[in-house]
Amino acid sequence: MKKPTIFGKAILSLGVLTLSLGTVSCKNEPKAEDPKEVAEDENEAKFDNTKEAEKDAEILVDAADFDLEQRELGKLAQSRGVSAAVKDLGKMMEKHHNEAFTQLSALAKEKQISIPTAITEDGQKEYDRLSKVDVKNFDKEYLDRVYKEHHDAIDDFTQDAQATKSVEIKAYLESMISTLKNHHDEVEKLQSTLVKK
Repeated sequence: MKKPTIFGKAILSLGVLTLSLGTVSCKNEPKAEDPKEVAEDENEAKFDNTKEAEKDAEILVDAADFDLEQRELGKLAQSRGVSAAVKDLGKMMEKHHNEAFTQLSALAKEKQISIPTAITEDGQKEYDRLSKVDVKNFDKEYLDRVYKEHHDAIDDFTQDAQATKSVEIKAYLESMISTLKNHHDEVEKLQSTLVKK
């Protein structure tokens, strides 16, 4: 019988170690991470040495976060809204923010920037909160949220368009500002109409 060589023992030990690590790692199932945090971590690793690229990545991650939340809240408004106008607004929000997210995804891919592809933890909390609001209060609560979020987004997108040196990102943000202002105005009209009723 042939005696095992040192090389053979090393391979056998390595195999046993690999199997034991594989077994241990199966027991530690990690908690699902927030999609926004995952994208931010990936971008930080990619663009560690360039502040411009890191800022552009942050801009696109925040824009994606906004679009995903508005899209999901739009779907919720279609199912829970009381007035036809709020349901229509929800449908428009879903459509416009889905289109915006598609454009944003293409831009992020071109720039090799990771963005979230699912609603974030904060967005999900707001979705859950609105889904539990009494139906008779839903329209007002939804409109208040959309108004505030669009108001803040207009300010953020304006500042980001001035801050970025990327012509493509600047063009995207500027085109979105116009859309966001239209949404904001539409929500404001609906708010005043619903208050009068």
